Amino acid sequence: MNLESMNNTIFIVRDKVKKQLTKKISEANKLLNIEVITLSELKKKYFFDYDDEAVFYISQKYNVIPDIAKIYIENTYYIKECQNPKIVFLKNVYDDLLKRKLLKFTPLFKKYLENKKIVLFNLKNIDCFYHNIFTELKLHNEVIDYEDETTNIAKKLYIAENKEEEVAFVASSIVKLVQDGIDINNIKIANVTSEYEFLISRIFLEFNIPIEMPTFTNINGSRIFNTFKNNYNNEIQSTINEVKKIVKSDNDQKILEEICTIVNEFSWCDNYLDVKDIVLNRVSNIKLESPKYLNSIKVIDFPDTIIENNQYVFLINYTQGILPVSKMDEDFLSDEVKAEIGLSTSIDLNTKNILEIQKKIASTKNLVVTFSKYDMNKELYISNSYDESLFIKKNIEPNYLYSNKYNQIKLIEKLDEYKKYRTTSNDLFLLKNHYQNFPYCTYDNTYKGIKKERVIEYLKNRLSLSYTSVNTYYQCGFRYYLSYILKVSKFKDSFDSIVGNIYHKILSECFKDGYAFDENWELAISKYTFSNKETFFLNKLKDELKNIIDIIKSQYEYMDYQSFLYEKEIDIPIQTNPEVYFKGFIDKIILFQNDDEQYAVVIDYKTGNPDISIENISYGLDMQLPIYVYLLKQAFKDIQIGGFYLQKILNNYTDQNKKIDSLKLQGYTNSNLKILSKIDSSYENSQIIKGLKLGKNGFARYSKVLSSEKIDEITSTVENKIKESLTKILDANFDINPKQIGDVLVGCKYCEFKDICYRKNKDIIKYQKDTNDCTNGGDEDAEMDS
Repeated sequence: MNLESMNNTIFIVRDKVKKQLTKKISEANKLLNIEVITLSELKKKYFFDYDDEAVFYISQKYNVIPDIAKIYIENTYYIKECQNPKIVFLKNVYDDLLKRKLLKFTPLFKKYLENKKIVLFNLKNIDCFYHNIFTELKLHNEVIDYEDETTNIAKKLYIAENKEEEVAFVASSIVKLVQDGIDINNIKIANVTSEYEFLISRIFLEFNIPIEMPTFTNINGSRIFNTFKNNYNNEIQSTINEVKKIVKSDNDQKILEEICTIVNEFSWCDNYLDVKDIVLNRVSNIKLESPKYLNSIKVIDFPDTIIENNQYVFLINYTQGILPVSKMDEDFLSDEVKAEIGLSTSIDLNTKNILEIQKKIASTKNLVVTFSKYDMNKELYISNSYDESLFIKKNIEPNYLYSNKYNQIKLIEKLDEYKKYRTTSNDLFLLKNHYQNFPYCTYDNTYKGIKKERVIEYLKNRLSLSYTSVNTYYQCGFRYYLSYILKVSKFKDSFDSIVGNIYHKILSECFKDGYAFDENWELAISKYTFSNKETFFLNKLKDELKNIIDIIKSQYEYMDYQSFLYEKEIDIPIQTNPEVYFKGFIDKIILFQNDDEQYAVVIDYKTGNPDISIENISYGLDMQLPIYVYLLKQAFKDIQIGGFYLQKILNNYTDQNKKIDSLKLQGYTNSNLKILSKIDSSYENSQIIKGLKLGKNGFARYSKVLSSEKIDEITSTVENKIKESLTKILDANFDINPKQIGDVLVGCKYCEFKDICYRKNKDIIKYQKDTNDCTNGGDEDAEMDS
């Protein structure tokens, strides 16, 4: 394309093309008067634009979430004279927004375009909505339909048996290009979908090919986002000030600037609490692009990328439904309505997308296309944009010329096949003859170690710890490495875990005045899909939860409480370089006040069988309740701990008295009677704390009571174990070292990585079971509370 011949023009382009074209114009090193407008910008300037105030208004008026409100507004661009109910509805939405002056018009834009030379850049296969605009523009302007030149030279379509073979072929081809003198920065790979990302990263590493994957970091769940969310209030500047306090790096500063930009867009609202959901949703979706690298393969969009003649493109995954993505008749406006008002239907758009792919293939000079026939055992089909006139088909042949590491891995695979099934192949003989002394069936399971600097770099100078992660580390260092560094494990929701989530959600809200239990129960379960069997049990669990709530309310009658905190998130900074934070969520905190002293009780709900033992904290294990105490004492200075408990909120008892007994708090209580009398007025024979009884000689020997000094000592032990774990993690100490306490191998209990570590007996770290009772109970004559 000769840009000089396009001087003094306005380019209209697809949204993804603007950045590329603008860069191309700036690199021309000439003063060119070329303006670039995207289709989205054209639509907003030609008709109208809107902001979050309009979205908020529509979401409030029609009682829908902001995303649905935005869909309504977006579809008002397509209003035509039509009696279809949806069009009538959209017309009402438009008129309402117009009346309230929530639509933004650019009245001089059409006048500005008149008599300008306009270039429609590769927009032949576009929605009829835009073609209608172009038809109007042609009445007052010189409009040039620019399309990339195509060639009649057929492209090579390489067919692989599977995706690994496909990616290995691409890697070999790239190495050959580089060896032939092609600049690696001119080599691109296109159509990389999520199922290819790991495969490409692994195989390209084996071929020593640097690649820049287009990854984005989502700030949702980060410390900055959580600080913003937890401090959100109508005085939004105070919220921003809280976030500023924890800004430590350039990356943090970028996030803060993004948050400020979003917040400023809501200056129209009278109360920031009204738009809290919209603001938090916008902020949670802030994405920071990963760093760019020189001298690496770049991943590009296809067909929305300007490709130069000196660039080499590998178009992978040429599969039906993937390229192009099939458009379905599932928009707010159906195909029937679209046809009635002159918009492109899904069928029309699918045809246009196919033509666009074919045009891009034909116009790309140095293009190699690949396709895999199978994904595991699933047969795949070639893209419906395939045309015999475009391609010369070739089957991929194995190539072992460019990577020793990849070759050796393939040799192991071939040897495994021979060992298991006695299958041979030419590849096996070829590789075995070349690597004659290759060690096979020899394995050293020990963790070989990685550099400390690489761990810190991988963690992006920030480590977040929790009870679960610390407990996993002390169970086994290698188990932590696989779970939290490599992130091999994948959590799957089970019915039990879903029920636990629903119970926790409702128990965090149900004690507020005016709480509508039935409505909130339906809202909570609506987020999941259940089988008929599960639905049957849910109905019973609903009644059970109502009963549980009533029992817990009756327990409050024995407490002289001040206030409650539910689902309290506490995030504690441990060190600054690198940044280390400890995070925890406490189900319930009950606060008590006596004169100038404040006490607190920590309660964690459990749907399973709770283990309240703290005998293993010296080994860093089973510290959940003590960790809650540590978090509480860090978050609330000078607070005293009245007790820390688990509460089992599910049981199989039908007898109401047994249900009441099973819901008693299980854990440890402060032995100070002044504190205890506030927490439990029935402490002499407790009606709410399991096993708590005061006999004639003091607390019963089964009563789990601790002095304030002992609680402080436990908290200090927890803090030391947390700091010890973070030091070892940052030192990349991830040895296979499962812990055994007494006869129980706790390090391997429920571990999903047994088939990875090949643990040996010498790897096991054995501890003696601590039988010392740290509680203060001692009255032999006191009866155990049943």
